[in-house]
Amino acid sequence: MMSVMTDNNAFCGIILAGGKSRRMGTDKAGLTLNGRTFLEIQVRKLQLLGAADIIISGKPSAFPGTRSVMDLYPDCGPLGGLCSSFPTIPQRCALVLSVDIPLISVPTLKDLLETHLRGDHDATILAREGRIEPLIAVYNTDTAGILRELVDSKKLAMMAYIDRLHYQLYSYKGSPEELLNCNSPEDLSVLSQDRSIITR
Repeated sequence: MMSVMTDNNAFCGIILAGGKSRRMGTDKAGLTLNGRTFLEIQVRKLQLLGAADIIISGKPSAFPGTRSVMDLYPDCGPLGGLCSSFPTIPQRCALVLSVDIPLISVPTLKDLLETHLRGDHDATILAREGRIEPLIAVYNTDTAGILRELVDSKKLAMMAYIDRLHYQLYSYKGSPEELLNCNSPEDLSVLSQDRSIITR
């Protein structure tokens, strides 16, 4: 098993799965690719990486080795999911992964995580050609207080949170396909029809 976890730097994995899926018209966590649901795909990646704990944010979970944290702050988006999850996490950091990015690879996530664990930043956020991907990132869980302040003040943009952090960017150099965000039936059709795409 590929793992970066040690007793000294154990991390939690969080899969953000509580979105309303308005553009898709159906729950994105249950969509399938290569015979597995998006949620299964993301859970397996975190298992391979050796996550000490795996949280399904915003959705009940029956997957062995995972637990569900439902949103305590309804309609607050990803920020609300993190705000609900962080206080329940004993590990010092969480690898955060949106459920609708099924092609992101284990090697990319491993490199992102190791980059964070080597440094002393509050967060390490994947970026491609200068574009930040805040839902493919590692965040220190002791920033929960900042999340609560922002949720209480209804400042719900992820950048409002990131701007309060001492963060670094992880410069992604791989294929743009890995970062494809599956938001619509058209996006799903592209994934389903392109047989050259293989999830890892």
